[in-house]
Amino acid sequence: MAALFTIIVLGTASCSAPMQQVVLNTREPFHAAGFSLKKGDTVALLAATNDDNGHEYRKLLGDFVDDALRHERPDINIVPYWETLSVINREGYTAEYASMLKDYASTGILDRKFLNKLALSLRATYFAQPRILDFTQKQTIRFNPFGLTLFQTYETQIKIYLEIWNAETGAIAWIGVAEANLASDQFMARPVSFEEAAKVTTASLMKKMPPQGE
Repeated sequence: MAALFTIIVLGTASCSAPMQQVVLNTREPFHAAGFSLKKGDTVALLAATNDDNGHEYRKLLGDFVDDALRHERPDINIVPYWETLSVINREGYTAEYASMLKDYASTGILDRKFLNKLALSLRATYFAQPRILDFTQKQTIRFNPFGLTLFQTYETQIKIYLEIWNAETGAIAWIGVAEANLASDQFMARPVSFEEAAKVTTASLMKKMPPQGE
């Protein structure tokens, strides 16, 4: 029995090849007429929001959106979310910022008056508001001889939403949504981390950004 079990394990392992599956869906629900990011425009990132996931995920998403946007659009200026937060605190805007986010959670609106004020401090043309709409992970056992798990599939699903707001008018200029399903399916597979999923998704989302305007 032990010899047979060894043959099963070795034979299955030798026939298996690591497999990563990535399914992406990116769309543009809204694009204001005439909107494009022009060379020299400044986009200030606001801290990412979400309903169910931890604060650490929001901070990581902010970094990934920053990196992906810089890579895709090196012609514009990016203000990292942590710099935006630093300016908010330095200028004494913390209470107003917290109130805006509270209202945003229920109305979906970023207050124009506060955006105007913050834009002056940051010299921002636009604000970018990312949000985690969904992040789930699950595990499926595929081969379990004699009670010992050999093959398992780890699947990660993530959905990211990004709004671009005009800093002067307070109008929404652009909305993009990206969804990804990533699966790790191999011998003794490892989970697909939030970092891996978020990087792939944000990179795909940034490619949906409007082309450079004049």
